[in-house]
Amino acid sequence: MASAVQGVQNIIGYTFNDSDLVREAISAAGSIVAAGTRRFPNGNKRLAILGDRVLQLALAEEWYDGTEPRATYDRIRQAVGSNNNLYSIGLASNLDAFVNLAAGGRTVSPITMAATVEAIIGAVYLDANDMDTVKAVMDTLGLTAASLG
Repeated sequence: MASAVQGVQNIIGYTFNDSDLVREAISAAGSIVAAGTRRFPNGNKRLAILGDRVLQLALAEEWYDGTEPRATYDRIRQAVGSNNNLYSIGLASNLDAFVNLAAGGRTVSPITMAATVEAIIGAVYLDANDMDTVKAVMDTLGLTAASLG
């Protein structure tokens, strides 16, 4: 598992203080994973929900500093935060190589990959307690309005 933690950190360009957050973030729902005395019975579901909201907040902050209308924010949020985009980002970044699947799982489904990317964003937020760090990780992964082209 240490190599998985290091692999994720290398991909996102951030070193965690609490490596258990990475372990939780890469644990798909139904997988059996524990770190120390912590268990993740729902895998990364809780972190994914948090990460989804943090992603939206970061995008809203970026939009707020500009002059674009609200419809532009909605378009950016839907495009960057869509499961299809998160799945593509996860695969392109090779994060799928580090996902702990449920028993019998062989491949990372699009929904699982999307949730894992969101969970990683949530984990960075909890670990760093700093939106600038979250935004830097999002930029590294290509999860910004600028990445839409």
